Amino acid sequence: MPGFPLEGGCLCGAVRYRMNGEYEGCAHCHCRMCQKATGAPVVTWFTVKEDDFDIVKGALKFRQSSEHAERGFCPDCGTQILFRYLKDRGRSADIAAATLDDPDAVEPSFQIHVGSRVGWMHGFDAALPVRKGALER
Repeated sequence: MPGFPLEGGCLCGAVRYRMNGEYEGCAHCHCRMCQKATGAPVVTWFTVKEDDFDIVKGALKFRQSSEHAERGFCPDCGTQILFRYLKDRGRSADIAAATLDDPDAVEPSFQIHVGSRVGWMHGFDAALPVRKGALER
C-alpha cells in the first residue's frame, strides 16, 4: 500500500485533490461512456470513500452523464477526475487513476464493461479478471 495522503489534480493545475484513506479497489473500465468522456479506449478508476477525498484547490464541475451517474471535471481544462453513481453520492466515488501525481500508487485488479472494449486492444490485461459492472447487461 502506498503512503498517504495521495494527491493529484487536473492537467492545468486549477483543481487539486487529496485522498487520506485507503482505496477500496481499482479497475480498468471499457464502457462507451468512459471512452466518449475521455477520448481514450480505457479508463482506470480507483474507488474511495468520499469522506476520505477532499478537493484542496479549485472546484469540480459536475455533469450528469446518464440517468445513473455523474462525472466531475475541471471547469478550465476539462480533465475528468471523478465518477460516481447518483445513488452513492456522499458515500463513494471513483477517481481517475491517471490524475494522481503518482499513478503507480494504485494498481488495477480487475476489468469491467469488457463487452465495450475496442477491437484493436487485443490481449489487453488478459491476466486481470473480468467483473460485471453495475450497469453492464
